[in-house]
Amino acid sequence: MFDPDPEHMQRRVSEWAQGFADKAARVQAMRAQVEQIQACASSPDGAVRVTVDSRGVLTDLSFTDKIREIRPPELAAQVMTCLRGAQQQLAAKVRHTMQTTVEDDPRLIDDVVSSYRDRFGEDQSRSSGTADPGVLGLGAIDDDNPPPGGIAPGRPGRRTTDQQVDEEYFADRGYLS
Repeated sequence: MFDPDPEHMQRRVSEWAQGFADKAARVQAMRAQVEQIQACASSPDGAVRVTVDSRGVLTDLSFTDKIREIRPPELAAQVMTCLRGAQQQLAAKVRHTMQTTVEDDPRLIDDVVSSYRDRFGEDQSRSSGTADPGVLGLGAIDDDNPPPGGIAPGRPGRRTTDQQVDEEYFADRGYLS
């Protein structure tokens, strides 16, 4: 509806513009805080520790002397597991940060957090045992049911040994190159 009072209309436009400016400032503050987020994950035995930044990029990787007891393929798997674990923590950390700065915009929060979940998955270590109704568990059947009896995927009927897996993994690369 059109308001015939020019002063009232000017006041409403100013309030509307101020609302946009305030929201832009809160979003900018939220963005700065999100950019500071880091997540860390360690292997169960403490041999591997990784840190990622808010984009999921590896920023630190450290090992303890325990890696001397770990074969290279197992060490690589631990590094990757820790990396994924750290990345999967980001969605919850981003949600918490956003809720403190732009709590009045749940759609923005959900959209950003969903993009983190889409890229990195859900943090399973924080699972409460109850399903989140907003998250579908697609792919869980395949992930939770490894092939029986050590049969190599893509090679029906062929059993693999740890040595064969190691040889295939390192066939085209050096151990430390």
